[in-house]
Amino acid sequence: MSYGRYFEELEPGQTFRHWPGRTITEFDDTLFSLLSMNQHPLHIDEHFAAGTQHGRRLVEGPIVISLVIGMSQADIGGSALETLEYSEVRHAGPVFHGDTVYAESTIVEKSILDAGRGVIALEHRGVNQRQETVLTMRRKIVARRQPLP
Repeated sequence: MSYGRYFEELEPGQTFRHWPGRTITEFDDTLFSLLSMNQHPLHIDEHFAAGTQHGRRLVEGPIVISLVIGMSQADIGGSALETLEYSEVRHAGPVFHGDTVYAESTIVEKSILDAGRGVIALEHRGVNQRQETVLTMRRKIVARRQPLP
């Protein structure tokens, strides 16, 4: 069984709604904060965060990006041989401990590079349990080609 799709199976306009989603716990966010050495008080200091516009701690943005990319693996990204770029990353809304993030990906372009490498351009969107967009971003990958018969 293949993990992800071959380049030839992906066409501009296709949208994949990835499942399941992932509920982000306080442990997830604290661990990520420690691993990434991001000690901003908005992520680790409840008292500080209570005095901000959101009134509580926010989940670190890079964990949301990682989850959205990870959720795409079974449908698309698992066939990637390499990632060429990430661009237009926008945090469209806050994510809090206990929120569930879901993702969808749309193929926006495909092309052939040197040596026959198949490039897929994707738009990813992360939404929370209320269907509010919390993240949008673009990514380009080199997708696996189907073997010749």
